[in-house]
Amino acid sequence: MKLLRAGIVSFFLLLTGLTALAQTITGSVVDAQTNEPLPFVNVFISNTTKGTQTDVKGAFVLKVQTAGYAKVVASMVGYKTVEQEFVLRPDETRRLAIRLSVDTKFLNEVKISGKRDRQWKRLYKDFEREFLGRSKNARNSAVKNPYDVDVIRKRGTLTANAAKSIEIDNKALGYHLSYQLEGFESSGEAYQFSGQLLFKPMPPANETEARTWERNRNETYRGSLRHFLAAVVQKKSRQEGFRVYLEEAPAEKLRRSRYFKNNSLIEINVDTLAKFNAALQRVTIRGQRYEIHYLHRSDPQNWYFDLNEEVSWLEIKSDFLAFSYNGIVENSRQLETIGSMSKRRVADLLPEDFLPTDTAPSDRVEDSGVIPHYQKQEKIILTTDRDAYIPGDTVHFQLQVMDATSYAPSAQSLVYLTIRTPQQWIEQQKIWVARGSYRGRWVIPDSLKGTYQLIAHNQWARNFDERFWARKNIRIITDSGPVSAASDTVQLRFFPESGTLLAGVPNRVGISSFTVEGHPVSVQGWLITAKGDTLCGFKSNDRGYGDFFMTPPADETVKAVFGHNRVQEFLKASPKGFIMQTDALRDSVVSVRLINTLRPAEWKPLRFIVHLRGQLLFEALITPKSPITFIKIPREDLEGTGVMQLLLLDALNQPIASRAFYQPAEEEQTVFSPHLFEAELYGCRLDSGIWSGTPLSLKSLDLLLLTHPIRSYHSATPDAFKYESGISLKGQITQPSGKPISGVSVLGLVNADSTRLSFDIKTNEAGRYVTPPLQFFGNADVVIQVQSDKAARTVINPDTLPEYVPQWLWFPTASTTEKQMQQLINQWRNTNTSDIQSASNGPRRDFRRNYASASETILINDRLMDGQSFLQILVKKGKNIKVDNDGAYFADMGNSKANGKRTALFIDGLSTNWESVQTLKWINIEAIDLLKEPSAVKALGSEPTNGAINVLLKPESTFLSSQNIKRIIVRGFER
Repeated sequence: MKLLRAGIVSFFLLLTGLTALAQTITGSVVDAQTNEPLPFVNVFISNTTKGTQTDVKGAFVLKVQTAGYAKVVASMVGYKTVEQEFVLRPDETRRLAIRLSVDTKFLNEVKISGKRDRQWKRLYKDFEREFLGRSKNARNSAVKNPYDVDVIRKRGTLTANAAKSIEIDNKALGYHLSYQLEGFESSGEAYQFSGQLLFKPMPPANETEARTWERNRNETYRGSLRHFLAAVVQKKSRQEGFRVYLEEAPAEKLRRSRYFKNNSLIEINVDTLAKFNAALQRVTIRGQRYEIHYLHRSDPQNWYFDLNEEVSWLEIKSDFLAFSYNGIVENSRQLETIGSMSKRRVADLLPEDFLPTDTAPSDRVEDSGVIPHYQKQEKIILTTDRDAYIPGDTVHFQLQVMDATSYAPSAQSLVYLTIRTPQQWIEQQKIWVARGSYRGRWVIPDSLKGTYQLIAHNQWARNFDERFWARKNIRIITDSGPVSAASDTVQLRFFPESGTLLAGVPNRVGISSFTVEGHPVSVQGWLITAKGDTLCGFKSNDRGYGDFFMTPPADETVKAVFGHNRVQEFLKASPKGFIMQTDALRDSVVSVRLINTLRPAEWKPLRFIVHLRGQLLFEALITPKSPITFIKIPREDLEGTGVMQLLLLDALNQPIASRAFYQPAEEEQTVFSPHLFEAELYGCRLDSGIWSGTPLSLKSLDLLLLTHPIRSYHSATPDAFKYESGISLKGQITQPSGKPISGVSVLGLVNADSTRLSFDIKTNEAGRYVTPPLQFFGNADVVIQVQSDKAARTVINPDTLPEYVPQWLWFPTASTTEKQMQQLINQWRNTNTSDIQSASNGPRRDFRRNYASASETILINDRLMDGQSFLQILVKKGKNIKVDNDGAYFADMGNSKANGKRTALFIDGLSTNWESVQTLKWINIEAIDLLKEPSAVKALGSEPTNGAINVLLKPESTFLSSQNIKRIIVRGFER
């Protein structure tokens, strides 16, 4: 998503070194029509802390410590704003005469009321998020006069204007801002706003607050555009933590990888590109697209999977970009920022006369805009056209791969689709997903029946909980009837509301009841103590879900009794701890009640947060002062749509209690997808009625969130698996005795329909080899050859099984009605098994023959050719062939030993020499192709005019292995 940098017109300094001299700007402001002096007019230098008001005679005085270009702004309610730009020379006193004209538009406006309707409030929230931003500074900033802002949305574009200055208290940085908004537009994909801004330092309450503001200002400056440009001026951008790259090819032609190391980028020293103009005290760099990494702060946005730091792109739209010695851009409209820098909005702005008081940090600074221990994830969505099939059917499926936080589609990803039963895996496909989406099919073999699970994951997903990989159960039906829902097949699960069952207090508990096959069953039962006392009853609905309240006794065993006297152990209750009870069914507010059973001496400060897919929306420090603590969060303060999670964390940021609720989409926003909801929960399969109902059934969704584990974005586990960019071929090289051979060269050739690749690698100490990531599609002919001085004979053992097969996890199966079941059974009975399609990808190509046809083929007759060598067969059966000790010659093509035109020799399509076939016997040979057509010879890679001989070996032949060569067929990407 491209975000345009706010178009705030800035001034830049002319002589930054002359700070000892004082410059003065004086003048008067009068009414342009009456010439009467105007008192209380705001006069300030834009984007600085330098400002004042005119006195009763309309006069003003501004003291400026730094010379250079300045933009003086005079504004007053009811008058048109006036701007004057000029160069202020050292020790100069500049006198201005400013005339303000009455703003007739303002006089004609109707006075804004103190209240607004609900639609305005919703639009204003969108404006405030885009205007102030979404950072920690924005969360600690507030607009004091929101009703002075008019906001409308037309054709998806949000626009805003304000007759008065927008007054903002930034309590994170200690500034009061007066922003005269000149224009604001936001379309969701880009934003742009402009105006004049005056900073007024706020008085700190104490020294601690003053130090906090100073620290926050320095942190805000670090990594900003101004910090980067100032570092370029000082020729120390690398020391300040910046790395700058250029793309080798135009951006629109690049196939960008989510893995930084796989992109074609060149690191440059941008400091050497800066050109200085001493007369104007300005610096320029040439206009192009720069990729900038700031190493001292992480960014939750998933720019690259192998980098955590901030990444930004600067697109300079003119021939050059000019800026001052302290990093102030002369014309910001020439610049477009994308990435981390584009997230900085008004709440992250600093006055242009601000100078940092610290030095560049040596360690990375964690971004407080995400939950503690945030982990980047991808979300894979798997859908099929149906839930039930018969043998021979084709399963049409779709894969979607996206950033789990932003839902932006992944540019490219290697996804493994595994089909398996609880006991064994059936098949695994490697699928290349481009631009976040893939549609494929799987033909069901005629031997399969029962329930199968489709599992989609990529290598990166192995860093996270396997339960949240994309899973789908399908049923393959023959003549079996519907699955019985007898009580002895029911699996009963209980879910305490916030993860812990707390003794001695009322607890809400969720219940789910499904068969082993994954079908929902309505169950009724009771909780009974070891003494035989009944605590409460419970019941699930026909969808398999329910909830109930109960008070667990301390130190006493509780059992659940249900069905035909089935008994199951109930959950153990903790004697001390916290539970979090949530009411999120109301439109306006989310209510939370924290209950604890600790002693007052054990009450410690806790961190309470609300996040949406890892992005912080609300946070508070809570110290319990009683057994019950109440928290109310206005829904309008929670930005976004989807599954939001409440977390209660201890001093080490470890979760104590968690709960999720659903935030519905507001009007004029895209409706949240059911598949995205399901992907946040383990084992969730939505009933279509929940989502299609009007209004949305928040109560039903809340019940689902109560009875399912929720995807966690909080993890301290380091990433162990890297993002894959291709297929790596692996195996082991040993001696015939089985002893590994280390340090030998392994040469390889991959010949696929899509491409031709080669590799040259060495084995490790265990004799294993691993190729670099290779990208090829469909079945590929892979030839591996070992060059070893350590052993005359080697054994090549390529890995043919999948490197990793996901385990079967319980997942609900869609119920099939008896009518649908009978229709499928009848369809299966009427299907001729001989008509069922093969599950293969069609006829297998003979990779030994890369040519269309042979001029002549010598077939081997075992009875007639018994005991003969390859040379003897060639002499007896070949036409117009002459053979001697140096090779073979096609006489009818003008070949002869005299002219040196020897016929090329191949074995199974692999180029070989004449000496290697001296010991080749009839028992190894299936056929011999004689090739004289130039196109056929060229297909093998030889000189077309000389002809070629291709020896085709029998499948059981070991001749190639005697040459330290192995040929295998490898399945590449599906696309």
